[in-house]
Amino acid sequence: MNDFEFSYNNRFSNNNKDKIYFYLLRAQIILNAIIIFAYSATTKNLYLFAPIILNLLALYLKPNPNKLMDRINFVFQLFFQVFIIAESYFYLINLTTRYYNWNLPSSIGLLLVSLLVIYIPYIIVFFGSIQNKLLQLLAAVFTFEFIAMAALNIVTYGTILYFNPFVTTLSNSQFLSAIAFMIMILIMMHRWGYDMPKFRLSKDANYWLLGILLLISVWFIFWNAFGGGKTLFGALFGFNFKGVSFKIQYLLSGLEAGIAEELLFRYAFLTILLVAFRNYKYKIFYAPIVSSLCFGLLHITNVTAGQSLPNTINQMIFAFGMGLFMSSIYLYTDLFYLPVIFHTLLDTFAFSTSGELMSGKVTIMDNILTIGETSIFVIVAIALLVSIYNRRKQSFSF
Repeated sequence: MNDFEFSYNNRFSNNNKDKIYFYLLRAQIILNAIIIFAYSATTKNLYLFAPIILNLLALYLKPNPNKLMDRINFVFQLFFQVFIIAESYFYLINLTTRYYNWNLPSSIGLLLVSLLVIYIPYIIVFFGSIQNKLLQLLAAVFTFEFIAMAALNIVTYGTILYFNPFVTTLSNSQFLSAIAFMIMILIMMHRWGYDMPKFRLSKDANYWLLGILLLISVWFIFWNAFGGGKTLFGALFGFNFKGVSFKIQYLLSGLEAGIAEELLFRYAFLTILLVAFRNYKYKIFYAPIVSSLCFGLLHITNVTAGQSLPNTINQMIFAFGMGLFMSSIYLYTDLFYLPVIFHTLLDTFAFSTSGELMSGKVTIMDNILTIGETSIFVIVAIALLVSIYNRRKQSFSF
């Protein structure tokens, strides 16, 4: 096993712990039904009886469904429970607001901790025994997009906590969602038999090369956010810090991207793809390229948030190059925190100068800069991947 490869034991045993999580999910289903029923009775909302019945159908879930109706119920509950769990918590907050002070620091602390673990039984029951690599990738994206980044925001939206500045900052920045996703993806990857992210420097890494890469990365982070100048040289090395608006939300948003997106694409995707391509000679190239393409495509969702299509396309192209660069950095060094730090600083400084979404008309110069930046990232990444590939060949011949 080489230093760029990830161990994978392919063991999916059923044990008593699996049954415990199944019982926990059933207890959660019953509790959710009670909460929704109480809220329905209090508000006299008869329409909530339908979701109560659909929720209770989850009590008939089978660990390994064989019959057609059991499979249909399993797939339906896989999607339905994502939102009913969050909705139930939302109803609980609204139901108890007049009796319980949710704005107390202890109450908020309890809320945050519960949001980090509320989906663990669901994750293990529905995704814990997946063996197919494509389904594992889809499960990781589903967990990122629909559970961490969407469902968790339902809990506080429109409640008394929605007007709490601290909770609002965590919600708008999606930092809490990133931490919840970290817990869920690490559990999933462990259940699927993969190693955890690596944090020990590879013994084959060249320190001079690492120093050069560090200088290039620091320069690009500052140039991307604060670059300015009237001449070509000034545009590369002149920085303009006017108009910078630093907010704690920008830092948390940067951390959200650095933690959640790196865990999804530079850890989960890259690890699963390396195993999926393990019988291919050039898997060290295939896995990062496919992972980075998916990373770029993910940014198309920014259109739905109000970002213009031309800006989004530029962002997708840039994200591919940056993703390939960070994948190669991780594979070359075995240090997962390097792409996390790079991504966090890149987004945090960019947010502080332009806000969280790219705006304005896209010019020809913008397109040229995007292609130029992406090309540099791709060239450096390919060079690092070639180095890793040659290192592997030498270790095999030895």
